Amino acid sequence: MILHYVKVNPAQNMTVFVLDQVPRKDHAEISRKLMSYDSIHAEQIGFIEKTILPDSTESLRLQMMGGEFCGNASRSFAAYMVYTEYPSIQKKGKDFVVPIQVSGWEKNVECIVTPLKQKNRFRSRIQMPLPKDVGAQEFIVQGETISTIRVDFFGITHFIVDKDLVRSSLEFYNIVKSKMNEENYEAFGIMFYNFEEKNLVPLVYVKGTDTMCWEKSCASGTAALGVCLSYLDDVDTTADIVQTGGILNINVKWLDGEATEIYLDGEVEIVSEGTVLLNL
Repeated sequence: MILHYVKVNPAQNMTVFVLDQVPRKDHAEISRKLMSYDSIHAEQIGFIEKTILPDSTESLRLQMMGGEFCGNASRSFAAYMVYTEYPSIQKKGKDFVVPIQVSGWEKNVECIVTPLKQKNRFRSRIQMPLPKDVGAQEFIVQGETISTIRVDFFGITHFIVDKDLVRSSLEFYNIVKSKMNEENYEAFGIMFYNFEEKNLVPLVYVKGTDTMCWEKSCASGTAALGVCLSYLDDVDTTADIVQTGGILNINVKWLDGEATEIYLDGEVEIVSEGTVLLNL
């Protein structure tokens, strides 16, 4: 099988978009192969469900490998549409307004993309979905209680935990996964956050592809962390969240005990485009 692809870098949350039309039944197997070290190698795969043609006026849809929602992939996809000068984008001053449709979110998504000096680099801002629910959840690890803040979005659930409280990340992941297996879910993340040094280490599991990945950055996890901080302090939150791959800016508007708006911002770089050969 020959597939056309583009590889993007949103704060090193390396993402590959498959540009050919591929049946969803094949998404999981193709994703596992593309993510492997002996192929293109990425943290996640997205499938574009309409062909990208210069004269097309149709809106495009991004279907992530497990049907989950991903903010980094969404804002990267918007940047790629600006890069290819897709006709549905609208220029407003130095920015572009880019409407897209993404898996894991029922509504249309609007991104604001600003080209930078290099042709393949952009700043992309997305309004993230609001959480369905926010609250505390405890886990028992070797007789000790570990407290987390659980943030449920459409398509993914995140648990924010104080990194210093977890002795073994893998053990904690297995306990969380065992608990999540009692529920119907598409993906979950564990956001290991150092509240003193204010840095984030994201771990994400996608059920549809049965893949667990230590991500260099995580957009929905960053949004969940912003919601967590607002929940704990009962205030708006604006913060630059430092992660292994770079910095993502999060802005959460908080009113009467709930998030009313969430915006995520950061750079995106188009790093590669071409064809890949797969043996299925």
